[in-house]
Amino acid sequence: SALQTALPSGLRALEQAGATDQDSYVVTADFAAAHSLTSIGDLANAGTLTLGGNSELRTRPYGPTGLSDLYGVTVNFTPIEDSGGPLTVKALTDGDIQLANIYSSDPVLADGSLTVLKDPKGLFLASHFVPLASSRVDDKAADVINRVSAALEPSDLVEMNRASTQDQKSASQIAREWLTSKGLLS
Repeated sequence: SALQTALPSGLRALEQAGATDQDSYVVTADFAAAHSLTSIGDLANAGTLTLGGNSELRTRPYGPTGLSDLYGVTVNFTPIEDSGGPLTVKALTDGDIQLANIYSSDPVLADGSLTVLKDPKGLFLASHFVPLASSRVDDKAADVINRVSAALEPSDLVEMNRASTQDQKSASQIAREWLTSKGLLS
């Protein structure tokens, strides 16, 4: 609702999707299972932890200080300058770090070997997809877009990114397959 009032004349916000593309904290699935981890707060009982991420994460509100202040989780920090990319994933899977900052829609999350920890206290700002439309878009077209938003979940976005980067599928093929799988396209 705040977005709607902040938009310039001629634009309107349509329905928010469940899908997000935001920072998240990730552990290996094995580490999550060994320590019964499902949410960030569970890390408080997981022993000595090292967080890996871009160097600016050290001073971000959701970095080590935010983890400590909001969840009571104390971490060491290792800078890894690839924005949650292959170097970060390697450090995580090799055990050099136990916790990584990886975007929630990254295709590396598709195979299930990594676990995104839930953030019930809102350490990370929500970054849901919200379509913006011209006021010239009629209600019938807006309803179609809103049906797409209602069907778009975080796991869908991860899989679409995986299909693009690993399977090398075109955007139109990925969209067509997803729309069909959700019953939005015959």
